[in-house]
Amino acid sequence: MSHILLRMALALAAAMVIPSTALAQAFPQKPVTIVVAYPAGGVADQMARVLAGELGKRLGQHVTVENRVGASGMIGANYVAKSAPDGHTLLMAAMAETVFMPHMNDKMAYQPDKDLAPVAMAVRYPFMLVANPAFPARTTKDVIALAKKNPGEHTYATAGNGSVQHIAMEMFSRTAGIQLRHIPYKGVTPALTDVLGNQVSMMFAGFPPAMVHVQSGKLVAIGMSTKNRLQAAPDVPSVSETPGLENYDFPVWVALFAPAGTPDAVLDRLHRESVSIFATSAIRANIEKAGMTVSSESRASFAAFVKSEHAKYQKIIKEAGIKEE
Repeated sequence: MSHILLRMALALAAAMVIPSTALAQAFPQKPVTIVVAYPAGGVADQMARVLAGELGKRLGQHVTVENRVGASGMIGANYVAKSAPDGHTLLMAAMAETVFMPHMNDKMAYQPDKDLAPVAMAVRYPFMLVANPAFPARTTKDVIALAKKNPGEHTYATAGNGSVQHIAMEMFSRTAGIQLRHIPYKGVTPALTDVLGNQVSMMFAGFPPAMVHVQSGKLVAIGMSTKNRLQAAPDVPSVSETPGLENYDFPVWVALFAPAGTPDAVLDRLHRESVSIFATSAIRANIEKAGMTVSSESRASFAAFVKSEHAKYQKIIKEAGIKEE
């Protein structure tokens, strides 16, 4: 009897494996779409287009990039979350629509932790804390001293309430125990423009655009948001090098997600191909030149990272009372 039960169990296990294997071999059965929830030209869009070009060759199917913009990334993310879980519709996502928004918006049409499956990290990169040269601070220590002398007087710009720049600065302010005045804008460009024009004192900005202005002398580089210094700008210290801010670490990231329920075999293949593509020497060199880094972590490790990001930023957002506007 035990032999019969064993054979039945083995047959059942084999039956469960066959569909998954067959699905992976059959995938893709049609063109693949990578949705980007932001306008063309940003980091998520750039990474999606890099991936699409190479992924199409490897999958033997056309891979297109589609920009579905609006609602802080939620329109595009919701579209992917509600798509068929078969690997043919993917999301090249940023932190807002996958990590921040659930803690700022009680009426979301999707829940990232339940409706989106992490596939692979694309890139990580630091923000650079920059200031107008007229602002009398050249180091993070200077910023803290000025803020403590005049709480709430000094200003910082962001791309909007609840934006990545906003969360980065709230985390900085709370870690340092200071008060700065938030000036939200509708996008990075107008925010950076007003820092350049000295209407606002400082902001956390992406490395490539900020570095151009630092090199021209129009902005001052104060610190990097990540634990380690950036190879592309070794003279700019990390914020965490300041006494009391040793735990400050704010890496910005862009990553690939799929609808929850997509078969593991399909997710595994997409992960494998994505990691391999971004690790290609020419692609990796261009990414690192732009101040970003690629990752080769496993799919399980990346999923655990996303989960930890939810816990990390939920605390900051709740303490700061940030709500989506």
